[in-house]
Amino acid sequence: MSVTLIWAGAVVSAFAAIRLLLTRDRFLRLHFVSLGSVLAAPLVVAGLALGTWSSWHDVAKLVVIGALLFVTGPATVITVGHAAKRASDG
Repeated sequence: MSVTLIWAGAVVSAFAAIRLLLTRDRFLRLHFVSLGSVLAAPLVVAGLALGTWSSWHDVAKLVVIGALLFVTGPATVITVGHAAKRASDG
């Protein structure tokens, strides 16, 4: 189960990175950046936390890291989007 979650997060992250490189529209690129923090990172963190080698210390650290990425990722994307909009307006 944990390996599946890790690989699913890696696939989503790779897809987002490839689409990010191939897309020229700066606002559409923000959507692919958010895939990494909102979907890929929690999948990888959950997979690592469910690993049989994980102690409760490791799981606690991973949960904090995952929560920070999940909460701050969208806010960062929104802030960058607003800045890009202001820069394009002139």
